[in-house]
Amino acid sequence: MDIPKYNGTMHPEEWIRQIKASCYCSNNIINDFVHAYLCKQLIHPAIKIPSIDSIETTNALLNALKAHVSFTIFKDSCKRKLLTLKYIPEKNGGNTATFLANFQSLCYNAEINDIEEIKNIFQKSIIYDEFFNDEFLKKSKEINSMEELLKLFGDITADEAILIKNDSCIAIKHAATGKYLNSASNLNYKTGTSQQAVFAGKTSLEQNALWIVKSSNQSNFVLYDGGIYLNHKMTGKSLICCSQYKSPLSNHTEVSCHPEYNRVYYNYTWKLKGYNSTNNCIYVKSQDRIILQISGNKILRSHELEFNLNDKSLQEVVCHDERIGGNDEWIIELIH
Repeated sequence: MDIPKYNGTMHPEEWIRQIKASCYCSNNIINDFVHAYLCKQLIHPAIKIPSIDSIETTNALLNALKAHVSFTIFKDSCKRKLLTLKYIPEKNGGNTATFLANFQSLCYNAEINDIEEIKNIFQKSIIYDEFFNDEFLKKSKEINSMEELLKLFGDITADEAILIKNDSCIAIKHAATGKYLNSASNLNYKTGTSQQAVFAGKTSLEQNALWIVKSSNQSNFVLYDGGIYLNHKMTGKSLICCSQYKSPLSNHTEVSCHPEYNRVYYNYTWKLKGYNSTNNCIYVKSQDRIILQISGNKILRSHELEFNLNDKSLQEVVCHDERIGGNDEWIIELIH
């Protein structure tokens, strides 16, 4: 192991530890006086330490090095680097572990120990990402240490990975029956609009159960109480509630898939609401239990009743304006 020299470009405490580690690796078990002597020989001659010959311990040498102007310059440089540090999410090519290691190291080198100052600097490094910034501001008030901050950010990055976003591909599972919201190009209602039927299909995921989320607001994220459009991935048609028409079996409101030009005639902007949720997060995440609501306060529902279409028995999906119950609960799943 090479013995490092000190030239003012690293924290003196870390440098002294490396010197001691080098001695241990070389099986040179020596006392602190000898460590201090060895360290003094490895300081660059340009760094003039007053009365260096009288220094006999590594602790005294550390204090002397920290009192030198070179250490002030080093700390100020590290703080400037810290203030320019910006978090890049992993989806954009960043590395969370590397970012956190650099942040922690720069705080140590700049000798920034006040947790409120650390939180303030950290928040500035993530300010350009809406989700990270919002969640950190909301959850960091009780943070009292660097370790707690790192854990919080790890939890936030885990949540970010399962966020439902604009253009996400999702599946929507009926909680009570475990069947996925489904549609198919070759199945059109024989009643009502005669458009592409919507039903609860299999309990296993299939291509006809995939939907593309389109946010109706300017956010890249799907938000609770924010408007969304649901487009059937296989056919490109939109999930629509047709208030003028009855469902084929229970005489609730028909739910069907329509081409884009039909949107002007029907309701197709949905809102997501949490189902019996105490979660204050405004962002919709994979595995959230939700209610799908459309204008007129109509709620998407399925039940075990089946109707026949083209010799197939299909579990009915409808909209209703009655009391909300267990058949109105859905589970949203992020596919990609």
